Amino acid sequence: MTSKEKRRAIRSKHDSVLEIDDAEGHFIIGVGRLVDFSNVGVCFSSTKALAKGERLRARLRLLKEGVLEISAHVVWIKERPNAKLYGLEFDSVQKLRS
Repeated sequence: MTSKEKRRAIRSKHDSVLEIDDAEGHFIIGVGRLVDFSNVGVCFSSTKALAKGERLRARLRLLKEGVLEISAHVVWIKERPNAKLYGLEFDSVQKLRS
């Protein structure tokens, strides 16, 4: 990491689907494309509008880790031409049975 880097953990690049639910986990509100992840959070792109501080649940499938269900909140948002990039900080992570 460079001296300008603000990240608390090393990120691993990844390209998979992130299924996004509301904070209670009742229904899917959208799908995002995972950009990278670490042990403290994820970055993903989506056309779905989310607000900074918004709490949500999501499921992601990673080859080594399996299926993870996360509870997280939006900590940053970056505008891109066709989508937005979101940074999520994990509140909890649970590994689901494969």
